[in-house]
Amino acid sequence: MHRLIWGIVIAVFGVLSFIGAGYNPQGPAGSIIVGLLCVAGRGTMIFFGAGYLSRRKTVTEFALQMLRADDKINAGELAQRIGISEIEIRKHLVHTQRKGIIPFKADIV
Repeated sequence: MHRLIWGIVIAVFGVLSFIGAGYNPQGPAGSIIVGLLCVAGRGTMIFFGAGYLSRRKTVTEFALQMLRADDKINAGELAQRIGISEIEIRKHLVHTQRKGIIPFKADIV
């Protein structure tokens, strides 16, 4: 989530750098280079931030399916199914429990 937000903030700075290129007393080249770096950084941060949020949504959906079917969430099976580490799975599950999506009384194995 932080990557997504900071990516948007950096994008605003990049656009402001492009807009202010004509008013730079040393010439527009420096402002254009800074603007390009900000826009490139923004793209990568937004891409990875959106991927992280998408992965969290996928983990939550599979966990809720497991909870409905077996009354427990198997973190190891989720890790194999999605292809990420069990530690990341457990981090995502803790976050969704704090948000109230998955109940705290759910059995996470």
